[in-house]
Amino acid sequence: MKKRFMSILLILCIVLTLMPATVFATEWTTSNTIIDDWYYLRCMNNYLNLTADGAAELRKLSENEAFYVESKGGSQYTLKMKDGRYLGLDDTRKDGARVKAVNSPYIWLIHWEATNFNKEKSDIFSLRPPEAIKMVVNASGKKNADGTSIIIWTYEKLAAPNHAEFRFIPATTTADPTGKRWITYKENGLVGYKDQSGKVVIKAQFDDAEKFSQGIARVYDKVKGAAAYIDTTGKLITPFKYYSAASGHIAYDGLMRVAIYGDDVVKAIMNGDGVYSTESVGNNTVVVMKSGKKLKFHPKYGFIDKTGKEVIPLQFDEAYSFQDGMATVLKFQGHQYGFSYSKIGYIDTTGKLVIPYKYGGDNNYDGSALSYKDGLTCFFEYLGKEGLSSDGWVKNPPGGIMDKTGKVIVPSNPDRWYYSNPFGLQWKDGIIVNCYSTRVNAKGVPTKGGEKEWTLTELYDYSGKLIKKLDEYVSAMPMGGGYTLALHQVPYGPKVKYLDTEMYEGYWTVFDRTGKIVVDNVQKNNFYLLNSAYGYANGYVYFAGESYKVSESK
Repeated sequence: MKKRFMSILLILCIVLTLMPATVFATEWTTSNTIIDDWYYLRCMNNYLNLTADGAAELRKLSENEAFYVESKGGSQYTLKMKDGRYLGLDDTRKDGARVKAVNSPYIWLIHWEATNFNKEKSDIFSLRPPEAIKMVVNASGKKNADGTSIIIWTYEKLAAPNHAEFRFIPATTTADPTGKRWITYKENGLVGYKDQSGKVVIKAQFDDAEKFSQGIARVYDKVKGAAAYIDTTGKLITPFKYYSAASGHIAYDGLMRVAIYGDDVVKAIMNGDGVYSTESVGNNTVVVMKSGKKLKFHPKYGFIDKTGKEVIPLQFDEAYSFQDGMATVLKFQGHQYGFSYSKIGYIDTTGKLVIPYKYGGDNNYDGSALSYKDGLTCFFEYLGKEGLSSDGWVKNPPGGIMDKTGKVIVPSNPDRWYYSNPFGLQWKDGIIVNCYSTRVNAKGVPTKGGEKEWTLTELYDYSGKLIKKLDEYVSAMPMGGGYTLALHQVPYGPKVKYLDTEMYEGYWTVFDRTGKIVVDNVQKNNFYLLNSAYGYANGYVYFAGESYKVSESK
């Protein structure tokens, strides 16, 4: 099996990122918790409605205001009304500010209030302004009587109090032909589906099941130890033969990624056997069947359409789901020191190999680094067995960014490398942030054979034009809206103690899309900052609980 090693920095970031979720046992909303659709918002037994002058309040009415909740990426959402206005804020962000109808799209951060111990809250959420994340939308005075104002109020805990919890009740009553609004339910240990009204649409009959995506859903049979796909009638559109852990449950561009353990395993399943487990034997993996037979593990990946037809044959050694009309595919090359290594290419939705197998990086970076978004993807030079060392480390390859034709936008450089995706090559809203590691001298100037390793940053636009070199900035991330958040730090001078180690002092800066500084010298020595909420919304840049109206920033 392929081994993946992460840098100490990446491991640290993952640990820190998980901390808020662990502490609160809750999470920010994703497409798995709420979908783009119309909802009523209920709080304290009343519904969120608007007065004639557009102010939000709780009322009991026979006809309530419905909001179209639409994802804008991450946990950011807009709530649009039928008249084209949005639920938002137009006052200063202070305790007691009234929530109102506004004319321009207003972004909210939506938090899922469900916990591991209270599944009854699966449709309950809270809303926070991104630019004032320590405030939460709530019913003023904690009342539920008609006319109770909806305001924002400081509440620094992530899990909201009762008067700030809103139940999102689906307002759409028409039948859902794709099943995207259906939820799974359990009965007698088996799983089935209910529609948005709670009516059973597919009786509980599967050992496990995923939500529907574009009209199909992945289901699991524990006897066969394999997955299959069903349509919205509950009919099997494929046999139970797929490798569940490697097959997708979300369709992209009308295509679902599927995988098998190998042809011999599929034949055994079709003849009544089942998969029990897998085990490693040296560099190889074998599939242990329930009959006791041990078969060769030889996975192959391909894609089915919404009818279950294998429209892109299972011919790839590995494949990632389609993103932006392109899918990453891998071709196994060999083993070295217990690692497997592959060459990477890209196919389009017809299965044509648009960009040939010539790139590497599968041992270093996850699918998010190697998949397309906004017409761009990262590429990494193929090192083959030379990239794998006997001491258990994977060498970091040079990398860059290319478009869908394979044209290089940001070139690779043999003197530059990337430890991890989160702080390497990122882009959003027309801005590419290139944070690379290299050798530098004592003053932090790139020098071949320099005495220390350091990280430097550059900003590009999507055409590959260099906007600005940020040579004294060691970490940066695009915030959206053309803004970049960057950490200023140089490899000399005063140090501070941080997480039981010493770090050179640093502070944060925000640059606009021209490379001009709009916020400077803030959040000093906060090296944890990128693990908190940050971004651009509603005319503000926000990070670490602070926000700055961009047009008024220093």
